[in-house]
Order: sequence, then structure tokens, then C-alpha cells
Amino acid sequence: MTTSPDQPSSESSASATIRTAIRAVRAVSNQAIAARDADRVVACMMHDVTVAVAHGPRLNGREASRAAFAAQFAERTFMGYVREPHEIVIHDPLTQATERGRWLGRWKQGVGEHVMRGTYVAEWRHTALGWFIQAEVFTPSDAQR
Repeated sequence: MTTSPDQPSSESSASATIRTAIRAVRAVSNQAIAARDADRVVACMMHDVTVAVAHGPRLNGREASRAAFAAQFAERTFMGYVREPHEIVIHDPLTQATERGRWLGRWKQGVGEHVMRGTYVAEWRHTALGWFIQAEVFTPSDAQR
């Protein structure tokens, strides 16, 4: 069984709680990116996470993601990423969920900035320690210079 993300009146309290938890973890991850804290960014990822980076490599494992964020944070032109969830679908059993949303990345470029944006999908798994990202795919939709 899959619960619908767009029917809050019929939504179970368990599904609402899961959506709230996943949105909270995503918010902490966005805050960690803004703070340039690679360890905190990847704290919400499973150890064997897989990330397909827009216009970039496929990262295998939490350490590969941490190293990629650390390298990006070291770039003086990097201004940050924001991931904004638009839909979270809870699957049966209630230990799996799919998040879909939009992302935005910004870099300084001369007197202006370079902006990339797109969509993403994240697969979440629940463990005894909470909700963690198992996989993410970031797809670019356009770039603005």
C-alpha cells in the first residue's frame, strides 16, 4: 500500500508523522549545507548511500558524499544548495518513503552568480535511529548565467 501525499484529510497520523520527520531531516541537511558542514550534511545518509549528482559522478557511500561536499565547500565561488521537498510518498511497510522535490545551486560568477536548478528524488529508509537517505538522484532542468 502507498499513501497519497495530497490527501491530508484521509492521511493516517503515522504517515503525517513520517512526512514531518523526513521534512525535518531535509531541513537540517539544508542548514548543514548553508553552514558548510560536510559531516552534518551526510549524517542523514545511510552508510551505503548512492547519489547521482547533476552533471557529475555517481557517488557510492557516505564517505564519498562527505568528500564531495567538503571539496565543494572549499570552493570560494560555491554559495550553496537548497533542496525543497514537494511530495513525500510513504510505502508499505512504513519503513520506506520516496521524496520528490526541486533543488537549486548557486555559485559566484564575476559580479553576478551562476544558478543551476532541477528536480530530485530521494529514497528514504527507517532504522532504529530514524530516517536516512538510501539513494538520491539530482537531475538538472536548466542553468542561468
